[in-house]
Amino acid sequence: MPNTDATRERLPIKLVLPKQGKERPVPAGGSEAKPFVTVNRAYRARLQKEVAAVRQLLTTQAKDTSSAPMRVKLRTKAVAKSHRPTGLFSDSTCPIIGAGKLGELFVKATPRGLTRLARNIEINEAKSIVKEISTVEVIEPITPLFRRRHLSPIEILKKSPRRGDGFVLQVRLFDFGQEDQEKHIQNFQSVCEKQNLVFDQNGYENGSQVFAVRCKDVNDVEVVSNTLGVRSIKPMPSISTLRPQVLNTRALPSDLPTAGQVEGDFPVVVVVDSGISDQIPELATWIAGRKSSVAPQYRNPGHGTFVAGLICWPSRLNPTLTGIDDSPCGVFDLQVMPNYDADKGDTESITEQEFLIALKTALDQYANKYKVWNLSIGTTDVCSLDEFSTLAEQLDNFQEQYKVSFVISAGNYDTPPLLSYPRTAAQLATGRVTSPADSVLGITVGAISHVDHPNGGPKKNEPSAFSRHGAGPNYIIKPDVVHYGGTCSTDLILRNGIRSIDATGSAEDLGTSFATPLVSRTLAQIYHCINPTPSPVMARALLTHHARDPRSGQRVPDGQENFFGFGVPTNPPYCLECTPHSATLVFDDTLRPGYFLEWDDFPYPPSLKRNGRYFGDIWMTVAFSPSRGARWGTEYCESHIEAHFGVHRWVESKKKKTKTLTFAGLVPPEHKNPGQLYESYQVENLRKWAPVDLLFGSMGPKGERGERWRLYVRLLTRHSSENGAPSKPQPFSLILTIADPLKTAPVYDEMVQLIQSRFQVENLTVRAAARIRAKS
Repeated sequence: MPNTDATRERLPIKLVLPKQGKERPVPAGGSEAKPFVTVNRAYRARLQKEVAAVRQLLTTQAKDTSSAPMRVKLRTKAVAKSHRPTGLFSDSTCPIIGAGKLGELFVKATPRGLTRLARNIEINEAKSIVKEISTVEVIEPITPLFRRRHLSPIEILKKSPRRGDGFVLQVRLFDFGQEDQEKHIQNFQSVCEKQNLVFDQNGYENGSQVFAVRCKDVNDVEVVSNTLGVRSIKPMPSISTLRPQVLNTRALPSDLPTAGQVEGDFPVVVVVDSGISDQIPELATWIAGRKSSVAPQYRNPGHGTFVAGLICWPSRLNPTLTGIDDSPCGVFDLQVMPNYDADKGDTESITEQEFLIALKTALDQYANKYKVWNLSIGTTDVCSLDEFSTLAEQLDNFQEQYKVSFVISAGNYDTPPLLSYPRTAAQLATGRVTSPADSVLGITVGAISHVDHPNGGPKKNEPSAFSRHGAGPNYIIKPDVVHYGGTCSTDLILRNGIRSIDATGSAEDLGTSFATPLVSRTLAQIYHCINPTPSPVMARALLTHHARDPRSGQRVPDGQENFFGFGVPTNPPYCLECTPHSATLVFDDTLRPGYFLEWDDFPYPPSLKRNGRYFGDIWMTVAFSPSRGARWGTEYCESHIEAHFGVHRWVESKKKKTKTLTFAGLVPPEHKNPGQLYESYQVENLRKWAPVDLLFGSMGPKGERGERWRLYVRLLTRHSSENGAPSKPQPFSLILTIADPLKTAPVYDEMVQLIQSRFQVENLTVRAAARIRAKS
């Protein structure tokens, strides 16, 4: 009998229960206090002069606040946490209160602190302080131009949405800490009141230091940008969806299933969009509920209906597309986006602030019931490499607070000629993802082509010409995953869309908006299938772990993650089970700061060991929700988990003629050039501080020698406890798969026997999938 989906044996993933790894303290480290440059009298005098310039500003402008921010730029080789000048810039002088770009610190300056700082720079000869002085490239005050990001006041007004009698701007304050922050908030509010400026924090958390301010003219912008406590001032972003293109219209298929045909429960995705049509009876059966914050005259459900069709009937409408399953999935209609198409009636815009207010209201009501929220929306703000957007930060807060997952479109590049593949050097900068695709906890989706465009367009399974790419801020991998979202030639003449439903039947359209719901339904199935419901971190880890390069079915090659993320996700039940020749383990555990966890003498299948060498392929995914701090700019993610899987080997010392048992990491492979591992290199190339990572190691045809295996994870933190360090334990999910690439060894049976003899384990419980019965 063939091993069909209905007849084949399900081999469950094993969940290794927590608190079984040995907790050990992280060894003390630190390098010798060797200066990066020569710290001579001239070097000290230059820095003293720069400190004096800040003192002058403080004397003339800080009468109401008694403190002011200043900027410290560090040398490139000195940006790692271990080199941070926390002795030079301390509570007894001028403490560090935030960060911006990599190597850019913001420091609180006070008259007393500046005096002590200048004295330290002038005469302190302690080795540690001399080294810290050598890390500093420049010290300077914060200027209005810096706050405006080098835009003129008129440029800011032109880009700002109008509301009432003014233009809405977004203003962020520095966070000076409890002692001084209230003074700066009061000063900022006083400035706004004197200018008769309307301001509020609606939609943003109080601790975010983000305000919406309504300015009437250039003078208002100048006054706000001269306020000492202001960190940045910019146009309030507007949120939008893609304007439908409606290609190749057809009648709606007559055999589309309804929810009444489903046997069993099915998951529901919240469609945060322009609304879902109530004029399609078959679709109405899949709608679990509706909520709208859009006035009736501005309602146009075209975009949201198209998205909903791809959640409910993707394979029925696109029978030739691979990687899409037929599992039932419903939708909840959350209408927040007003009509933006003048051909469809009156138009209206929605600001970031208005969007957040509407989203939070819905989360308060429905987050306990629905775990996956589809956000096929975006802004025109290209994500910075140096700073996370306020929208992404607030979406992260929502996801953590409500324990939900946002699936977000990467954004569309719509200026012809569109993006080629491989991308040109110019396209790498202009084609980056747009906010809020930089959400750390969100799952960002890019689009790939489902057909070949041999002349002037992508080939099948390459990034669509409109699909924006990474990296995200701090070089985190964005998009996280990709899926089919239609395709076109770079000149937009040839267009092949993905099919869904519109007001009159079915049609094709293209955009990352329409790749996103295909991932949302997969993630919703993962949440729904596992009992009890997994945490967002575990659900994300499972989605990522089985994602693959659509071109090869293997891991996305190094250097191409910015375009493919981790690949196309695998649908349940296949991402929730093992094969006879592979075994997958899940570790859902917690790390304490200052400690690491290890599982030494880790089991390895005997069939993959021959002649003292190990064979096989190993996939490892680690995911966590990092501690975050908006004040830290590019260092927004304050905690990081490193995972290593490898072997102990005997290493012989020729000089001492002795052998030492030494650990060698195989997943990920140990870096061959440790001298390159400056912080900037690790961030950009090794994705340090990223919230999820998929690691791969192949033992190759010759195998790897070793005595025994060892798995360990450790927690890294960025900022000291006095600056609000992440001192709480860090939960994480780690997924480990050991596989025989030749598909002959009985890996699953061997690993199950070994794991059960060593650890307390359970099966990852997967409930029976709902199915759609045929119409009678």
